[in-house]
Amino acid sequence: MDTLEIETQISPNQISFDFEGGDLKEESLLFTETLIKPLNHEYIKDEVLFVVVRVQNKLLAKDLPSLKICGKKMVDWVLLAGSCCEEMVIEDCEDIINRVRSINTDKKYIALFYSDTPLLDKATFFMIMDYFASRSMNFLQLTRGFVVKTDFLKNNPNFITSSAGGNDIADLLICDCANNLVKTQETLNERITNYHIKNGVTIFGRNTVFIDADVEIDSGVVIYPNNILKGECIISAGTIIESGNIIENSIVLNDCEIKGSYIKDSKITQGKKIDYGNKIVKEVW
Repeated sequence: MDTLEIETQISPNQISFDFEGGDLKEESLLFTETLIKPLNHEYIKDEVLFVVVRVQNKLLAKDLPSLKICGKKMVDWVLLAGSCCEEMVIEDCEDIINRVRSINTDKKYIALFYSDTPLLDKATFFMIMDYFASRSMNFLQLTRGFVVKTDFLKNNPNFITSSAGGNDIADLLICDCANNLVKTQETLNERITNYHIKNGVTIFGRNTVFIDADVEIDSGVVIYPNNILKGECIISAGTIIESGNIIENSIVLNDCEIKGSYIKDSKITQGKKIDYGNKIVKEVW
């Protein structure tokens, strides 16, 4: 065994995709009628400034902005939803509409969301923009945030709005209490699990398997119940992860079998069998 300063080959923002596989949902989250769908979404990339307001809730956590859900801070989950756009993060303030009005941008639209709604994904963001643009709206109030035409905002200095109270969208669930925080974690973990299953990973006991966002798993991997895959990991094809493991910031190469072990900052070489009770930290096995 050799000690290892491991450098996992993880792409930045690895889970920066639609969990639905890129297929937009047919039904509007705003109203019941089917959306008028554009030919493409290039206009979103070219014409939208995606603004995220960083908020804190000290009643929920001492340092909410640093709290991670499925391996990412909440603000980073929200930013993934608008990753195709020019993005900006601003701090919360009492007069948010005037703060946004002061932003110097040449984008046609400004879409503003809050960092405490990490369930917002790209598909839902696209649906909101489709609804807004296809109806030539000037302003759309959401439960947590809004979309506005930049010219309308700049040319109407007396226009005001609130930060909440508009069209109800499930994916804008606010993490303002422990119950909603748990719901958010469960939903994100389900999306991640479904993504891997769709890509050919077999996951038994899916409600007892917890996978962080920056875990890369090859097709053909089998994962049994009661496992935690944390941080930046690569699990290669043919590997079987039996029950009771914690694997964190590690690489597991092809055709390994791992049982009841704790593996951190390590590399497990091809074909290795790790039996119950092993603790492997910063090593090559």
